[in-house]
Amino acid sequence: MRKVVAVFLALPIFLSPLAAFADEDESEEKVERESQEQVIGPQVHNPLDTAPKSEPIDVSKIVITNQTPADQFVMATTPLVLALGAGSIGLVIYTFVRGSKGEDKD
Repeated sequence: MRKVVAVFLALPIFLSPLAAFADEDESEEKVERESQEQVIGPQVHNPLDTAPKSEPIDVSKIVITNQTPADQFVMATTPLVLALGAGSIGLVIYTFVRGSKGEDKD
């Protein structure tokens, strides 16, 4: 059993060089894709066409904030993390209390 655990613990050490080579290939492809020139096709402009091309922006719905998306994510998940932590601590306390009664001893 110890050998199996040792193999699983050593596995990332042996596979990390393979992951490094895989990252290099992807980065080369990414550089090639970024270096390609983007060409925008010709546009037809009609000066007599005054129809709006899109819906106007509703300025009253614009919200200006200093929060990043990461800040919004943390604020949304904090109650969940606290509830899971409290539940875990409650389970540990319940297990210790139940084990100290001596009723379930074999």
